[in-house]
Parts: sequence; structure tokens; C-alpha cells
Amino acid sequence: MENDNNTSPLPILLLVDDDINILQALKRALHSVQATIIDFNSPLAALEYCQVNQPDVIISDQQMPEMNGCELLEHIKKRWPNSQRIILSAYQDFDLISAAFSSGVVEKYICKPWINKELKFVVDKALSRQKNISVSATNDGNVPVTGLINFHGMVAEDESMHELFDSIRHASSTNAPIFITGETGTGKELVAKACHYESYHKDQPFIAVNCANFSENLMESQLFGHTKGAFTGAISNQEGLFSAAKQGSLFLDEITTLSKPLQAKLLRVVQEREFSPLGTNEVIKFHAQIISASSNSIGQSVINGDFREDLYYRLNVITMALPPLRERGGDLVHIASFFLKKYNKVEYKHFKKFSRNAIQIICSYDWPGNIRQLENVIHGMVILNSGEQITSEMIIKSLSTTVRSYSAIQPTSPIENIKNIYSAAKPQVSQNTAIQPLWQVEKQAIEAAVLHCQGNIPKAAALLEVSPSTIYRKKLNW
Repeated sequence: MENDNNTSPLPILLLVDDDINILQALKRALHSVQATIIDFNSPLAALEYCQVNQPDVIISDQQMPEMNGCELLEHIKKRWPNSQRIILSAYQDFDLISAAFSSGVVEKYICKPWINKELKFVVDKALSRQKNISVSATNDGNVPVTGLINFHGMVAEDESMHELFDSIRHASSTNAPIFITGETGTGKELVAKACHYESYHKDQPFIAVNCANFSENLMESQLFGHTKGAFTGAISNQEGLFSAAKQGSLFLDEITTLSKPLQAKLLRVVQEREFSPLGTNEVIKFHAQIISASSNSIGQSVINGDFREDLYYRLNVITMALPPLRERGGDLVHIASFFLKKYNKVEYKHFKKFSRNAIQIICSYDWPGNIRQLENVIHGMVILNSGEQITSEMIIKSLSTTVRSYSAIQPTSPIENIKNIYSAAKPQVSQNTAIQPLWQVEKQAIEAAVLHCQGNIPKAAALLEVSPSTIYRKKLNW
């Protein structure tokens, strides 16, 4: 152990690895960070140290003889829940730590062999986040961030979106797979881009592909590339998206539309971090971050047998759920104003605001196409009208041309949505019509889903379309 002065005002960075050479390499890579570095080559000794000393950030190896890294970090989390916990492991060990991710024990993942600059980037972000937590604690409470935020093109004041932004900042420091769920038009690609731009690899390519836009054969060629003569029409070599992404991010939208054979090949890429172009046996290493998404229920696809369960667990290590626009409260007006300003500039118009009646319509309509529909409606109104104010007549006329008319739509409450999820899990629904507190309805839905899945929390999370960590966290609070 390095004998540093623990009374230093600097945060404590704890390194744990049974290989002394690895510890030395970590310390060399992190010598410039603003922290007091403490290191142990025994997880038991590290745990004993943590009984009386609070580490701010911990980096632990996974494979150690006395206990593995996930077990060590679980003990440390119980003692110091606000610590930032990072696991250091090879890709082949990822199955062993995915459950720790889901339960919140592991917050970041660094793959061996690491890149020194990336390692330092991850540690600096963890130390910065820990400093913010400490500041909140000294200010008497975890006061939620309030106010309007424009986060990588996503405008929000709603607290649930602020929590999502914090999750993006948090998850972007790891190269574990990210899955984004949300209705069509909620902005899943914007979330994927935000994850990319918050990461160490933000200067590398961001490659996005909608899996629903290609046939099976074309999709395979798009993903893996092909050599000349690999199939009819392959007149030259073509680089695939896995290769084009380099060390950046590959966003696979509408992942549930992939065929079963392609799902099997994608599973191998995620497991082995390598692929082969069509028409060749050449094996190419894959380094990019995988981000996937679906507007359909991937949990239901797993239950129906249309999507591989093992691939789902591989891709769904970190889950980010985008709320529909109708559940984002005052964000509706802020987003509408954002698009009004945007298209004023594009179309050289001079609209300044929405009328009061126009705002009422915007807030009462449920926007089945979500943000994409709202943007298209406002763009169309700006093109077709002039003046300084958007009126209710302009909005009604625009909405009347959509597939679902304004008069046919009734807003859906969050309680009804949770009741629908509860029903989907096949629980015994009470006939009592009295309104229950939201937390009780949510508790019933989660318990019914866990029971339906015979105690398998990842499966229950798939059915409810939330992260397994959400279920673990809520169960702890009951």
C-alpha cells in the first residue's frame, strides 16, 4: 500500500488488484489526477481499510483470488453508497459483472488492456461527479436540478429528463452496451448522440443505422461489410459499419427488426468484440461503443421468442427510458417554443409566441408521434402562415391533417400507463375503483411482473421496459 497522507483535502482514489505490476501501471497512468492514490493487492485488506476510511473513487480488478471485484464493490457500496465504483476486467468476464451493473454495484467498466488517456478521462469524470455529490451534501440535501436545460439539443425542464441527462453523463464514461427504449419520435437518436458526445471517444465517428430499413442480406452487408464477389452484385470491397465506427459509437435503431440469424451474428460480435466481412474469414477487432434502441417492446419480443434472450441481456446492460412527450409536463411548451425559434430562422418568419388557446391545445393533445410530430406540425405552421403569433386555429388545422385527429385523442395519465403495464404482466387486478397512490400502483406492477417471471428480475425488467437496476432500487425503498 502506498503511504499517502489521508488527511489531505484531495479525494481518495482506491486501486485494488492482486497483480502488483497492474497496480504500478495504473498508478503511472493516473499519476497526474487530482487525488490521493491508495493501492492494495489484496481485496480483503482493501475492505478492511474501507471500514474506517471513505474512498471517493474505487477501481477494482474483477478476477482476484480472495474475492472478485464485484463482491468487493458490493461491500464498499453498503458502507459508502456515494462512492464511485469502477470495475477493471476483460471482455470475456463481462457476463460476471452484468448483474452488478443492473443492481448499481458497478457504475463504470474499463476493459483490459486499457488506454491510458481513456482511463484518465473516466477517472477524472468520476472524481468530478463525486465532487458534485459532496457539494450537494454540504448544502443540506440532494436538491434536484431545476430550470430549463438544453442538453445536446434536448430541451427539458422536467425532472425525469434531468435524471436522464445525469444518467447519460454517468454512462458515457463506460464502454458497456447501452439500450434506449421509448416510443417513436421521443428522440432516441438524440440520446445516443449525447452518450457519444459525453464520452472519451467524442472525436471518433458516430454511426447510426435504422435496422428496419434494410433486408436481411443488405443489413448483414451494411453491418459487416463485404469483399468483391461475396454475393451477386458485390462488384468491389465495401467497408461495413462495424469497421467505419472505429473507436467511436455505433447506434443500432429498431434492433428488434433484426432477423434471428443476424441476431446470432451480432451476439458473437458483442461477446468476442470481433467480426468478419462477408466473403472472407478475416477476423477484425471491434472497438466501438454499441448503443441500441427500439420503439417496439423488446421485452415482449423476448417473451414472444422473436428476439434472443441472451442478446437482450448483452445489449441491455445500461437502460435509458425516454418518457413520451405527453408525460413531460411543461416541457411541451418549451419544446414548441424551441422549434418555433428554429423554424423562424430557417423560413425567415417573425413569429414571437403562441396564443393562450394554442398553448392549451398543445398541452391537451397527447402527441402520438411525440417530439417528431410536434416539430413537423410547427414547421408546417411556420411555412404556411405569417404574423407574430401562432393561433389555435393554425394548430387545429395542422392537426386535422394528421393520421389521428385532435378531437379523437384524449390525454393518457401516467397512472393509466402503469396500470396498463400491470395488466400486461397478468396480475390479479382489484375491482376497487378507488384511486391508489402512484407508488402503490407501481409496486403492484413490479411485484406482478417479478412473480410472472418466477423471480427473474432481468426478465421482469424486460416486460416492464425498465432497467433491472430500477427494480432493485425500488425494492430496497419499500
